[in-house]
Formats: sequence, structure tokens, C-alpha cells
Amino acid sequence: MTLFAFHHSWPVLGLALVSLSAGCKQAPSGERAATGGANLAAEPERFSFVVPREYISLQLRGEGSETLLAPPGANVSPTENGFSIDAGPEFALDVSLQPPPLADYKSSIESTRRVFEAEDAVVFKSAAGHAFLAVRELVPEWDESDRRRFACSSRGAGSAGAPTRADTAGFSRSAIQNMLAACRSLDLPSLE
Repeated sequence: MTLFAFHHSWPVLGLALVSLSAGCKQAPSGERAATGGANLAAEPERFSFVVPREYISLQLRGEGSETLLAPPGANVSPTENGFSIDAGPEFALDVSLQPPPLADYKSSIESTRRVFEAEDAVVFKSAAGHAFLAVRELVPEWDESDRRRFACSSRGAGSAGAPTRADTAGFSRSAIQNMLAACRSLDLPSLE
């Protein structure tokens, strides 16, 4: 009787061994782990770019100018090519009026460092943390032929060589989500 029960458990045991061996496949050669051994391809990071409810409209050049949503108390300072917006250590943006071509910028970042890409933005990761660049093209209500391009990036990530520089500032994933959402809120003044 015991032999019979054992005999019928072989298919179950065989199925378990096949399942176990399928789960233990080695990674293809060429993929390396951070620890130096074999590594399965990393899961892509997921982001949610939603402006926090407490953010308020901030005018970049004063009344009647471009606006974006930012934390209360954010400070705007003019820079050589645009604006710098600061609201504590987790919110530091650079807005440029002369954006680099986004395709060139994306290609300058190693594909292994890019953790998110969209038509208007790229997020990359280094040892320092996350950084991003987004490019916006806005059209004024009063002249549809006047297309204006802006680059908006986390502090230090917007210059042409920044993705490969060691001093590129890094931010937490949640800070990047909030800052990129704020950049996507960048808008031109509307006609009253």
C-alpha cells in the first residue's frame, strides 16, 4: 500500500522538479549583477507624475508671465538662460529658455542609467540618486505660429554634459515625481 502511494507521487515530484529547474535558469551571458554574478534584467521603474494638492501657481517673471505649480514658499531666481526654482532640499528646478534637443540629451545617457523615457522627458539614475530633463513646447493663445520651447530639469541635470558628470545632483524617486509633474504644469499666460 505504501509503495502504491509512493509510486503515484512520482508524477507530482517530477512536476515539482521541472518547475523548480525552470525557476533557476541562469541569466544569459553578458548580463551582470551589481554583486558581480549573473543578473536577470532589472524591472523598469514605475513613476506617477501627479502634482501634489498643496502646490500653488508660481509666476516665473512676475505678473502676467509663465507659471508652474510649486510648493508654497518656492523662490524663483533668474539665471543666465532662464530660472532657478527652490523650495527645500527635495524641490530644486532649473528652467531654461534654450533647451537642448531632447533626443540628443537622451542619447547622451547610457541606456542602463535611463529608468524612464517619454516623448517629453527622461529620468535617469546614478549613485547620487535620480535626475530628469523635460522639454515643453508651448504655444500662446494669441499666436499659434509662435512656438516656445522650455527645458525643465532637476538641479544640475539640464546642461548638455550633465548626465555624465559626477556632480549631477540626485534626488529621491518621490522628489523626481513631484518635480517632473510641476514641470509639466509649466504654462504661458492666458488672455484675460
